[in-house]
Amino acid sequence: MSLTKCPECEQEISNLAIMCVKCGHPMNHSTNQQDQGNAAWTAVTKSRTPINVFSLAMMTCAAILGVSSTQIDNVNALTAFTYILHIFLAVSGMFFATILFCRKGMYHPQDLAQAKQAGVDDLGHDKPIWAATLILMMVVAYGIYQLLT
Repeated sequence: MSLTKCPECEQEISNLAIMCVKCGHPMNHSTNQQDQGNAAWTAVTKSRTPINVFSLAMMTCAAILGVSSTQIDNVNALTAFTYILHIFLAVSGMFFATILFCRKGMYHPQDLAQAKQAGVDDLGHDKPIWAATLILMMVVAYGIYQLLT
């Protein structure tokens, strides 16, 4: 193993590195076309990303709250369960809005670098403003619903 310089930031890194550890710039290694296609597919289909971990944590919390709300035995039981269901639907809606409009957020940065190195440059354009607008619309609609009921 020898060291080489990153063409982007001039950091010395291993010549076997897939990307620069400092700036994330993909390193070019010569491979044949089929290996590039397989590497691109593998990089794009991995799912070890922060958004997936976050979504699983939120769904788990909503499920725990849902089970907890069923343990209430007084007149507020139906209200508690209804609000927990609302929380679950809100988290699900926000998660799917984020996935719909922020596609690059679904992939780990290392996987994006590998995909770029393998020749997959366009995974779609992220539109976080659209996702935030949709989430804001959901929050406003829920607020209006609460005011009317």
